[in-house]
Amino acid sequence: MQNKTWNSVADKVNFNLEIDTGKFLQLIPKENSILDYGCGYGRTCEVLSSLGYKNILGVDTSAKIIKRGNLKHPHLSLFQSKNYKINYPENHFNTIILCAVLTCVPEDSLKRKIISEIKRVLVPCGIIHMVEFCSNTEKRFKSSFGIDMHHSSPNFLRELVSEFSELTFDVNQVKTLKGQNALAVNYFGKNDT
Repeated sequence: MQNKTWNSVADKVNFNLEIDTGKFLQLIPKENSILDYGCGYGRTCEVLSSLGYKNILGVDTSAKIIKRGNLKHPHLSLFQSKNYKINYPENHFNTIILCAVLTCVPEDSLKRKIISEIKRVLVPCGIIHMVEFCSNTEKRFKSSFGIDMHHSSPNFLRELVSEFSELTFDVNQVKTLKGQNALAVNYFGKNDT
């Protein structure tokens, strides 16, 4: 997944896409086990920790971004994963977050593998929360940091998570890292299997 490039910008990049904390607090009990998949330097994990969630694990494939997160947030559990696979057994996490992760995965086939892996480790009736940049028409480009990016259409993202029961699916106006107007999908789904 572009590890060398992410490692080269680990100390420079500051993410800005936000999870829906209001809806999260309504749906997710504080004692739930939460996986922040593609956690970066732990920004979202820190937000959840400040809201009273204690059982939070963050994983990311970039060793240097994880190192940055561990230095900045030593009280968090942030770990490097070697690839897209989640090194936990089936039905392990109550809640899984994807925040601006699939945006950084150019290949649709890998996006499908990631969602399949998330479904594998999410408990029955567990919740997935996905917040992803999107575009009305598919857009592939290189970010100012040199990262290959892919803004999928909302329809593609909805299809990607179609094995979950949709609780909410909204498309909202947001800002990119460069301050430009963009769209983002804000989705909550339930693992009914």
